[in-house]
Amino acid sequence: MPLGEVLERVAELAKQTIAGADEVSVTLMDNNKARSVAFTGDLAVDLDEGQYEKGYDPCLDAAQTGTTIPIEDTAHSDTYPEFGKACQRRGVTRTLSLGMPIPQRSVGAINVYGRNGTPFDADTVALGQTFASYAAVALSNAALFNSARELAEQMQQAVTSRAVIEQAKGIIMATENCSPAEAFTRMTKRSQNSNRKLRVIAEEVVATYER
Repeated sequence: MPLGEVLERVAELAKQTIAGADEVSVTLMDNNKARSVAFTGDLAVDLDEGQYEKGYDPCLDAAQTGTTIPIEDTAHSDTYPEFGKACQRRGVTRTLSLGMPIPQRSVGAINVYGRNGTPFDADTVALGQTFASYAAVALSNAALFNSARELAEQMQQAVTSRAVIEQAKGIIMATENCSPAEAFTRMTKRSQNSNRKLRVIAEEVVATYER
């Protein structure tokens, strides 16, 4: 499953699993930069992006540290007063930011937004933390899989390119009566003069010969 689909599934499952979750988003850390990569509604991503602009607040703090940061009442948050006001303006009365830690680092956070005035209880927080820990492993594995697949695709492309270049060299050697080194040099010059990739030049040589 593509990484994007995994992230969307994580957001939807969190909304279904965590009692009192009205909207959910997933924040990923990429080179110390945060971005919302999946969300169940515009409310969640709007509140996330407001935090990214400032460079702090519970979503970012949880994503960077892998910890859990609850705000039981957004109207009375001493630690994040501006964020609390932004939530109040959107009707959000409580939030739960769940870090997603893996060994040696945190990959991001699950951000839960609730409109019910009742704070998330201890059992709900514990369930959210368990969900976030499993989600972190799933995301990490998905990212590794995607990286491996991209590498395999690049290797396959390199093998294909090499094959067509060797074929083109053979054609030039036969038609222009030159050595392998000279055939390659001639293709390289065409590539530089036309500002096109060597593979494209090789494909043209092969296609012209076949016609």
